[in-house]
Amino acid sequence: MAELDDDLHATAESIAADAERLVAIEEEKRALEPGDPRMIELSTESERLAGGLVPKTGAETQLAKEAKSS
Repeated sequence: MAELDDDLHATAESIAADAERLVAIEEEKRALEPGDPRMIELSTESERLAGGLVPKTGAETQLAKEAKSS
């Protein structure tokens, strides 16, 4: 059970860190002019982070179900 708790905690921390970075990127993008070349780089990173959240949250749900049934 301790390993499951550790996995659940680590997954939650990873999701939170990605979400915080995503917010920071979006705030930075809001401050840019539309033609700023950094917009593409930031948008690409934002897209990568957002896409990575779905599998992580799915894994978190599965871990939570396993913890409940243990």
